[in-house]
Amino acid sequence: MNSVETALHRVAADLRHCRILWAVVGGFAVSSRAEPRFTRDVDVAVTTADDTAAEACVASLLAKGYQLAACVEQEAVGRLATVRLTLPNSGIDGVLVDVLFASSGIEPEIVAMAEPLEVLPGLIVSVAQIGHLLALKLLARDDKSQPQDAIDLRSLIEVAAAEDCAIARAAVNLIIERGFHRDRDLQRDLSVLLGS
Repeated sequence: MNSVETALHRVAADLRHCRILWAVVGGFAVSSRAEPRFTRDVDVAVTTADDTAAEACVASLLAKGYQLAACVEQEAVGRLATVRLTLPNSGIDGVLVDVLFASSGIEPEIVAMAEPLEVLPGLIVSVAQIGHLLALKLLARDDKSQPQDAIDLRSLIEVAAAEDCAIARAAVNLIIERGFHRDRDLQRDLSVLLGS
């Protein structure tokens, strides 16, 4: 088992222990839903009612030995968007854990619709739907600094069914409605991606 796989096992156990509702997003989710690929971090979407609950979640992880590496605010809506953590001293070097609280504004929907999948032998976790992953990748996409997002989008669209495309459209609309779209034309970008 490599260090990222070990990290996912640890994060899953710690989030379950904290009784936090969450789902895997990012590279592990793309690998589980589409084309397997290498990832250097663990990304999870977490359901919290507000920043107070998000801070309590972070505090519980810090109490388990995680170290705070960075915090990102979603300035348009004044929320704690993402917290980047490093794992406790457990021989897991260089693996980052990104906890998304209000990065896209659809974290509650992502977690509610996630499905349990065996992402690693013996490890079943909730994984975001393909449609939600498409919306998240469109939101994060930066072809210059993050070329992997474009690759992930192509991999996801190859396996996307009509239902996944409908979920992606609804997710993009919610992101825009809630003010989390970062001045991007996500509806246009999704239409281009879907060829419609």
